[in-house]
Amino acid sequence: MTINYSQPCGADGNWQAPQHFVFPSPVLADWLQHPGSLTARLREHCQQFSIKVLYEGFSEIAPHEKLALECAGPYWVREVLLCCDGENWVFARSIIPQSSLEGDAAAVSQLADKPLGELLFTGQGQRQSIELCQIAAASAIYQYADSSQPLWGRRSRFLLANAPLLVAEIFLPDCAAYQGDPGVAAS
Repeated sequence: MTINYSQPCGADGNWQAPQHFVFPSPVLADWLQHPGSLTARLREHCQQFSIKVLYEGFSEIAPHEKLALECAGPYWVREVLLCCDGENWVFARSIIPQSSLEGDAAAVSQLADKPLGELLFTGQGQRQSIELCQIAAASAIYQYADSSQPLWGRRSRFLLANAPLLVAEIFLPDCAAYQGDPGVAAS
């Protein structure tokens, strides 16, 4: 069950509700506010979709994540890269309390290289909230970016079979979310 490849990166930033957010571009705004499965949307933009597991196991989480999750730990953390045609497009961080790793939601800890989106958008998952942010410049997530351009992300609290979990999706520079707008272009 434990895959710890490296220490988790986290997803630090000033998370805000969408109505309090100033969008840097219409294309990025569309990606950040997309209501459906990000996995399905990424698959529409590439020939080959894949996942690289970076970290999976029990870990401490940041105070802002505890506040957003509204549930006591310990916490199962999964960090992955979502890749399109071999390029890193999204860094994703999922957090689920140990108490939620029972029943129908237990599959979250057994995904291996399968996307979480396939569980969340099959009728058992329900998005409760969404927040957006620009990732802190000192974040370890930047090790997966080929440039130092600002990285933007979204974070959602879901219920999966009535079990809470938190999912952060950070768009990396090669992602289509940054393409087509001046000042936010991919590297």
